[in-house]
Amino acid sequence: MLATLAACGSAPAPPVRVTSPLLGPYRATLPTSQARTGSIVLADRQFPDAVNPLFSGSPVDFELQAALWAAPLVFDNNFRAQPDQLTEVPLPENGDVRDNGKTIIMRLRHDLRWSDGQPILASDFQYWWQLNINPDTGALNVNGYDQIASIDTPDDFTVVLRMKRPYGPYLSFLPYAAPRHAWQRLRPIDLQNTPSVILAPLVTNGPYKVAGFVNGQSYTLAPNPNYRSSTFRGPFLSQVIFRVYNSITTMRAAISAGQVDVSEGYMEYELPGLGRVSGPAQLLETPAASYEHLDFNLTNPNFQDVRVRRAISMAINTCAIIRAALRMPDCARAATQVEPPPSLYNDPSIASSAFDPAAARKLLAQAGWLSGPRGILASQGKPFTIRLVTTAGNPIRATAAALIQRNLQALGIDIQVYTYPLGPFFAVYSRGGILATGAFDLAMFGYQNSPEPDEEYSVFHSSQVPTATRPSPGNYGRIQDPIIDQSLTLGRDTVPFAQRVQNYHRFLAQLASQVYLIPLYTGINIITLSNRVQNVLPNPDVIKNNWNIADWWVRG
Repeated sequence: MLATLAACGSAPAPPVRVTSPLLGPYRATLPTSQARTGSIVLADRQFPDAVNPLFSGSPVDFELQAALWAAPLVFDNNFRAQPDQLTEVPLPENGDVRDNGKTIIMRLRHDLRWSDGQPILASDFQYWWQLNINPDTGALNVNGYDQIASIDTPDDFTVVLRMKRPYGPYLSFLPYAAPRHAWQRLRPIDLQNTPSVILAPLVTNGPYKVAGFVNGQSYTLAPNPNYRSSTFRGPFLSQVIFRVYNSITTMRAAISAGQVDVSEGYMEYELPGLGRVSGPAQLLETPAASYEHLDFNLTNPNFQDVRVRRAISMAINTCAIIRAALRMPDCARAATQVEPPPSLYNDPSIASSAFDPAAARKLLAQAGWLSGPRGILASQGKPFTIRLVTTAGNPIRATAAALIQRNLQALGIDIQVYTYPLGPFFAVYSRGGILATGAFDLAMFGYQNSPEPDEEYSVFHSSQVPTATRPSPGNYGRIQDPIIDQSLTLGRDTVPFAQRVQNYHRFLAQLASQVYLIPLYTGINIITLSNRVQNVLPNPDVIKNNWNIADWWVRG
């Protein structure tokens, strides 16, 4: 089989033109001149902990990582895959995915070089993966990459992944490249403690490189003249400066004064504090692939009956929540499912629950819940009480919780609202996390999606219920459903796109029909953007807003 791959030193074969829903055109507005002119200031209220793909974890980490590191491919603002260091996206349709998905072929561009001028070779991708799965390295993102059994490099421009089994999410776990020539003198255990590797890397391969660094304050990035890409044509900027502003007040003042060109990292509830952006900037609010929802704790005996869950869903006026809490003029942001657009796995046949308190009362009566003392519903002498938990310090959630409380009290349900700081709310089981330990009846919080639907496995598969021995999984609702388990497992173990869609639509349909959670509304992505900066395309996966920073440029 490997005899058909490119020989060392030969010119790369032209990409095979294929049609796949995973692919799509990259529509960029590029400058007429290729000269690198213009400097921009990129700002956030946090400073990165790590800008190295082995260790990046926070949104601000990824903001800088996109500038400093190239990738085999990137997912664009429509969740389509675009080749960066590869000549083509590996797919079954073009023959780069073989053996039912157990062999993945990455075909590298032949003109890739590190920022120090050294060539980027197939062995650098193999080296990165070896570091990633080595426990001594302490890599932050191992799951997914651990599905690779081995990597072959038959020549300098071909990387062959031997998977342990067919793995549907493979596109999200193609290994990066690491500069073996620069790092090999270090032990893997020393990488995360070496600033010139983790925080201010000296050798990178993205469109920009570190030219200056003040820990906790700023980065100065210069264009990397060695950067080449199959999708992007830049870099077009002479300099990118990253600065930290510790509050929205100081950030807003800097934006209005024209001192910040692009700012990120906002939550929707912070919009009033950001106020009306003035000066040479605009406020952009674009759809995010995120959703707010209510989780049922299915260990609560009251929620074992699907009629009760459906009644609660029908009793909540989601449209009123959107208007009051989000201050929207209509209900366009109502969420219907856990794969909202632009997910390629969205099921348009799933509709929102209709607000119908009368029908909700009938369902509750059918389930044995009748009016008791003080008008509180009761069944077998026990009143219907609900403990609703959410995060503190979020006025949008506070308004939504109050409206939900009012809706359910109108049905005769005694509901109390409790709020917690983010730390204890999302803490793992062994640290007493509210969600993880199930210390709730209803929980209101949000999820941010990526282009890969396999992330639903960690949230809804029955094996992912957090326990004392497995404290970290995220099935907080304690869902135990064989149809959901089978659908998510098949989605993970299946590679062809059409088959994966069928599996995930079955999962979405079962989740909706059994009302295991109540989707409320979709999120938004918030950035501020100077009028002079062009081709900034915010990503629905908000941590990837800078995915095309290589092609940003300045007008005039």
